[in-house]
Amino acid sequence: MYKLILSDLDETLLVNHHVPKMNIEAISKARKKGVKFVPATGRAFNMIGEILKEIGTYQQAEEYSICFNGGLIIENKDDKVLYFNGLGFDKSKELFEIAKQYDVCVLIFTLDCCYIFNADPDEVQRKTDQKANFKVIDEYNMEFLKEDKIAKLLFERRDMEYLMSVKNELYPKYKDQVAMSFSSNRYLEFNALGVDKGSGLKWLADYLCVSIDECIAIGDNYNDLEMIEVAGLGACVSSSSDDIKKASDIVLKNDYFEGAVKELIEKYVLEEE
Repeated sequence: MYKLILSDLDETLLVNHHVPKMNIEAISKARKKGVKFVPATGRAFNMIGEILKEIGTYQQAEEYSICFNGGLIIENKDDKVLYFNGLGFDKSKELFEIAKQYDVCVLIFTLDCCYIFNADPDEVQRKTDQKANFKVIDEYNMEFLKEDKIAKLLFERRDMEYLMSVKNELYPKYKDQVAMSFSSNRYLEFNALGVDKGSGLKWLADYLCVSIDECIAIGDNYNDLEMIEVAGLGACVSSSSDDIKKASDIVLKNDYFEGAVKELIEKYVLEEE
């Protein structure tokens, strides 16, 4: 019997930044069977409050969220931080300065706020729609963040081919210094080395004394790859890239807007003997 489901949010669980009714109903049925449903997202914790309300775990004891691609693990009751592994100011600044070489918008996430440099208007609107706590910084200078806890840094551009070329240039030097991943077909993400959703799944499963074989992970993009590979049952939505599909135990028939999470829960949790 599966005891823990980790689900990516964007392009997996959500439609227009909300959980559709079909997924809410399936999650509720799974939780009534004692299965924990845990968002595993690149988003900050302060960006997912409405989502937690929709799935019924907001401010609930013994309910959990994995944020910043595994860099932050929270018990939802009283926003209790169980685990944090941030990027660090010096490494963030090094990447921040490198970004000047490229035509990208830069996002720096602290525990409390997202700071946007060289702002892309579409990204500003996206953060508004996501109800993120964010600030657009006109001056390209991040010294004011020196005393903050930095969770991750992103290069944003709505051109994945361009972002992949950037990663290819940076990877030889930084592969042993930071974790790099792609998400939402617009971000090249930088986390602390060793941080990914797979490591987050392992940490939470160990904390809850749940076997990895009793865990399900569902996602759609490259920052979901590690948790899909680690979980006892790894699944992806139908529109995932070929790389994600190859790594998954199951490629669902439905895409995110058609209820892929509902399909997964009904087939592998609710119909389980």
